[in-house]
Amino acid sequence: MSNVILHFSIGPVKDFVAQARRTRDFWAGSFLLSYLSALAMLEILENGGEIVYPIVATNGKILDPLLKAIKDVKETKTTQENPSIATLPNRFMARVPMDFDAKRCVEAVKNGWNKIAQSLWQRYVMPVASKGKGTDVIWKRQVESFWEINWAMGGEGQTNLLELRKNWRTHLLPDEPGDKCTLMGLFQEISGYTRTRERNKQEEFWKALRERVGEYQLDEKERLSAIGLIKRLFPLVAKDAIGWDPKQRNYPSTPYLAALPWIVEVITDHKQAALEYAQLFSNLPEVNNTENYEIFPELKEIATQNPDLSKFLSLSGNCFHKSALENPNLWNIQDVERQKEFKKKTKEALENIERKVGQKPSPFYALLLFDGDNMGKLLRECNPQEVSLALKNFSAKVDNVVSKYRGVLVYAGGDDVLALSSLENALDLAIDIRKTYTHSFEEVFKQNFADVSKSGGGTISGAIVYAHYNLPFTAIVRQAHHLLDDVAKDKTGRDSLAITVWKGSGQTLVWSAPWDFLITENGNIFKELMGMLNPKGDDRQFSFSFFYNLKTLVESLFSGDKEKRPKLSHEDLLDLLAAEYRKSKRFEVDWTTAKKNVENIVKICRKVKRESSSKKGGYLTKVDEDSFVTDGLMLIKFLTQRGLGA
Repeated sequence: MSNVILHFSIGPVKDFVAQARRTRDFWAGSFLLSYLSALAMLEILENGGEIVYPIVATNGKILDPLLKAIKDVKETKTTQENPSIATLPNRFMARVPMDFDAKRCVEAVKNGWNKIAQSLWQRYVMPVASKGKGTDVIWKRQVESFWEINWAMGGEGQTNLLELRKNWRTHLLPDEPGDKCTLMGLFQEISGYTRTRERNKQEEFWKALRERVGEYQLDEKERLSAIGLIKRLFPLVAKDAIGWDPKQRNYPSTPYLAALPWIVEVITDHKQAALEYAQLFSNLPEVNNTENYEIFPELKEIATQNPDLSKFLSLSGNCFHKSALENPNLWNIQDVERQKEFKKKTKEALENIERKVGQKPSPFYALLLFDGDNMGKLLRECNPQEVSLALKNFSAKVDNVVSKYRGVLVYAGGDDVLALSSLENALDLAIDIRKTYTHSFEEVFKQNFADVSKSGGGTISGAIVYAHYNLPFTAIVRQAHHLLDDVAKDKTGRDSLAITVWKGSGQTLVWSAPWDFLITENGNIFKELMGMLNPKGDDRQFSFSFFYNLKTLVESLFSGDKEKRPKLSHEDLLDLLAAEYRKSKRFEVDWTTAKKNVENIVKICRKVKRESSSKKGGYLTKVDEDSFVTDGLMLIKFLTQRGLGA
């Protein structure tokens, strides 16, 4: 029997995954989407088909751990895999028999989703549903109508069928009345009450549900939809709903991630201070054992050798930040005087540790997002199975790469990666992920890699958002997608990295450039310039005031109408910066040294993009000589001060 190609996708991706208030919400959304995609893939494998993209099996042997776990559970009711990382994309391409009914895949997805939803309903929601107003109706409507599943069949060369199918847009969500979900704002929260008229009944419903699931799972300000609740509470029913308990379901909080390098330094060099600090919180269950430090192999090893340190390592991330200690809602201490005394003791103890370490923990963490470039074009012009093999090899390596930098991998499905890390390690981690991606394609395509590169493939674009730990996680994820799609890919021309900083006051800077512009022989251009900001002695080549002077005096020369600007050649600009540099120094600097020291300053302040070259083929990095933007300098300042500057 002849075969046809099936294209299959599940959505909406961003609406389901990106809306998250906690790191665990984001993990759950990614994992569930990957899990549902795997259910559809397994239906194909069990009915005479093969998955062309991504590669999940070779010679009948399933390679992907998530897909293997699902098959094991289906056959034996158990699995040894217990995967926790989303390794499969929401869309795939398969070769199936001509008579294969794609509705089998649709049903597999719906049945898997309904089983998860039903597990949550029966264990947690149904016992309190009588306190709501039409809760069962809201739940059923949202669960049954949420997913948009598209599929199309065609010949081997018809790679755009799914895009054409999506243009029909036959999936429309029903209108959602009433008060909206605090996690997924388009959906009604499930109590069914309107807060302006039925506040007491609404709060009574959510109080009853919180008592069943625990206040850690739902705080007192959260009122969720069915979809939001499934994301939030999925880890509690995973064993029953999918057959195993994902090992890494408890992701660290953003304040914990921000403080992580500082925490490591404390437990390495100041163990006694760490033990004494943890003892202060011993009678507060709400901040004890809330962080899963075992997700970091280094911390797990330290705690194994010195078990008492586990009390310090598992404290809530808020306990490591003075500003968080000031929040009266952090602990359940009703007596005002006792709370005042406790805040004083913890603040003094934390300041004592900071003095011992010699620095405060950074309040910023990093969210890293990556996406392979020109994937549709690559699948059309190259062998899809070779592309898939390169992506499989990449996905298999990403977890180890992220762990090497004390990062946390949220998902790695095909060419998509999302990870979290401390501020200090984010840039090195991003460069290593890009290197791993490129090498994975080079290993598969070998001598043909040059041709792949010329067509714009085998490269990956990335985004780093440095965010204050108390900012809404959903907003940071949304910003990362904007930064990746609109800045790194569209504005900078792919094979690029875009970086932004978000403080409480909002976005403070945006910088982007192609990878080959960023990466240098000594690591990266930022590291080189940060090395010249050494704050000790006369080795310090630059000062922050010099950076601000350039922003005030030089950046303004490149703004406004191009026709009215002064015409500055590259040499003119070097001379101008060298003159300002010499004025900023307390000691004499010769002209040649001054010009040499400001060369990287000019480089990092230029707008750079990647453009296709019709003459040479492939792509070229183009520097806009008529630009000077100091966001890169402000980023250097931010990274040097670890976000602790004014």
